[in-house]
Amino acid sequence: MPKLKNSFYKYLKVIGTVLILLLALLLLWRGNATSNQAIPAMVAQLYFDGEYRIADGPWQEIVEGAHIPATKGDVTLRGNFHMLTPDGEYIGIYSGDMPIALYTDHISLTFYEGEKEPYVTDIENPLYGSSACGVYWFAHSLTGESAQPIEILIHNPHSFGNETAIDELLSNVALWSGLDFEKGILESGEFQRNTGLFFIIVSLVLIGIALLSTLIHIKNSRHIWILGMVIMFAGIYFVYSASGVSVWNDSIVSNTIVLGSAMIFYMLFLAMGIVCFLGACKKAGMIAVICLGAADALLFAIPLVTDLRFYDTWFYWAVGQMLVNLVLLFCLVKEYFSKKGKNNWSYIGAMLPLIAFGVDLVVTCLGVWKGGLVSKYVFVALFAVTIVMVLRVIPRNINAAEKAKELEIQRSRLEAEKNIVEAELKESRVAIMLSQIQPHFIYNTLGTIERMCLKDPEKAFNLVRNFSLYLRGNFSELDSVTPIRFSEELKHVEYYVNIEKVRFPDMSIEYDVETTAFVLPALSVQPLVENAIKHGLMRLESGGTVVIRSYETPTHFCVEVKDDGVGFDTSLPIDGKKHVGLRNIRGRLKAMVDGDLILKSEPGAGTQAIIRIPKEVTV
Repeated sequence: MPKLKNSFYKYLKVIGTVLILLLALLLLWRGNATSNQAIPAMVAQLYFDGEYRIADGPWQEIVEGAHIPATKGDVTLRGNFHMLTPDGEYIGIYSGDMPIALYTDHISLTFYEGEKEPYVTDIENPLYGSSACGVYWFAHSLTGESAQPIEILIHNPHSFGNETAIDELLSNVALWSGLDFEKGILESGEFQRNTGLFFIIVSLVLIGIALLSTLIHIKNSRHIWILGMVIMFAGIYFVYSASGVSVWNDSIVSNTIVLGSAMIFYMLFLAMGIVCFLGACKKAGMIAVICLGAADALLFAIPLVTDLRFYDTWFYWAVGQMLVNLVLLFCLVKEYFSKKGKNNWSYIGAMLPLIAFGVDLVVTCLGVWKGGLVSKYVFVALFAVTIVMVLRVIPRNINAAEKAKELEIQRSRLEAEKNIVEAELKESRVAIMLSQIQPHFIYNTLGTIERMCLKDPEKAFNLVRNFSLYLRGNFSELDSVTPIRFSEELKHVEYYVNIEKVRFPDMSIEYDVETTAFVLPALSVQPLVENAIKHGLMRLESGGTVVIRSYETPTHFCVEVKDDGVGFDTSLPIDGKKHVGLRNIRGRLKAMVDGDLILKSEPGAGTQAIIRIPKEVTV
C-alpha cells in the first residue's frame, strides 16, 4: 500500500509539472499571436504595393509575406501606400491626411516623392553617433497629391542581426493617430513586457534567497545565485524586445545596449549554470566559460575605444557563444551516455537552451523570423520546470542547514571534550614521567656511575649514555600528543633495561619481537617493564626473567610483558601510589589508539601484562 501511494504521488508530480509547462507555453503563444510586432487596427490600415530591387539588381514584385533581405545591400522600394478600412475593405491610395507610422530596425530611409526634395531619416548615419543605433518608430507625412509612384531607399549599415528589418517595416505600416497609436503599440507588447517583469521579480526573490543561503552557509547556494541571474537577464530581454520599447523609453542608445547586454549575460550565466551539471568534463566546461567571459568583456570594451558600433559586435559574440555552446553540448552528451540514472533528464534540459540558441542564430541569418523566438519558448518551458524543482529543493536545503547547525554544535562539543581529553593526557604523561623518574632511581643510578668511574670507566660511559637517552625520552613526552611507532618505544625500553641490568646483573631480559608495524602511546611499554622488574623480580632472592614480546592477531597488534616474579592477587585493590602508571596507560591507550590493557597475575607464578591495539587505527 505505501508503495502504491508513493507511485501515485510520483505520477501526480509529473502530471502537475507537465500541466504547468503546457500552460506556460500556451500563454507565450497567445502573447506572440496577439502582438507579433503588429499594430492593432486603427482608423485605417496601410500596405505598400509595388516592387523592389537590391542595390542595382533587377526590379522584383513585392509579394505579401515574401522575405526581402536587409543585409545584402541597399534596397529600393517603388510603388504606393494603399489604405484599407479596419475591416479590410479597400479605400484607395494613401491620401496624405495623416502621418504614416514606420517601424525601423537599425535601418535608415530616404523618401523620393516626385519633384520634392528627398526626405532623409538617416538616424543610423555616423554623424549622429554610433549610439543612435537602435529600434524605433517615427512618423512621416507624404503629400499624396497623385498616384505617381514614390521610391524609398533603405540603407542598412549592418551586415548581421536585422535580416528581417524590411519585412518588419512593411508588415507594420500604420497611420500615426497620436496617443491612440502609441497606446496601441504599448498594448501590443504588454503581455511580453509583463512576462519579463514577472521573471525579473522572480529573479530578485531567488537572489534574496541565495543571499540568505550564503549567510547561513547552505550548501550549493551558488546554484541559486546563478539561476537568479539567468532569470533576471532573460526577463530584461523579454521587456526590451517587446513591441513598443521606443515608445515608453525613447532613448535609442540605452535600449540597444540593455537588450544586447541582456542577451550576452543571459547566455554567460546559463553557461555557468550548465558547468555546474558537469562531472568529469567540468574542467573543460569551466575553461570554455572563462574564455567566453573574457571575450564578452573585450566586446564590451571595443566600442568604447573604436568606431565599431556595439550592435556590430553582436555577430562576433554570436560566433564565440556558438563555439562555447558546442563545447558544452559535447560535454553534456558525453556525460549523458556515460551516466545511467534518473538525473539524465537534467542533461537533456541543459542541452535545450544551447540548441535553441543555435536555431535562433541560423534563422536570424536566413531571415526566417526575428531571432530569439525559440530561445524564449525553451526558456519559459525550463523556467516552469525549474521553479517546481526549486520549490522542492529549498525546503530540503533549509532542513539540511538546520541539521548542519546541529552537527556544528555537536562538533563544537566534541572539540571541547577532545581538548579536555588532551589536557588529561598531558597530565597523565607528566604523571608517568614523574612516576618513572623517582629521586631514589636517579640517586641509585648516579651512585652506580660514580663507583664504575673508578673500577670500570668504559661501563660507566655506557651507563651514562643510556641514562641520558632514558631521561631525554621521558622529558620529550611532555610535548608529545600523537602515538609513536613501537620501534621507538622499544628503544626507550632498552635504555631503561640497560641501566637496571648494570645494577642487577643476575636478572634476564628476553626480547621476542615479531612485528613493529604499529603505533601506540609513548611510555606505554616501559612502565610495564619497570613494574615487572621492581615489583616482580626484585622481590625474588635472585635472578628472574622478563620477556618482552610483540605479535599480531587477525584483528589486533599485541605487546606482552611477562615476568616470573612473585606475582600478586588481582582481586585485591592496587596501591594507587605504586601503580599510578597502570591507570594512565589504560586511559591513554583508549583515548589515542582505542586500545586496552589486560593484566594477569598469580602469587608465586609471576605477572603478565598485554597491550592490545586494533589494526584499523594503527599505521
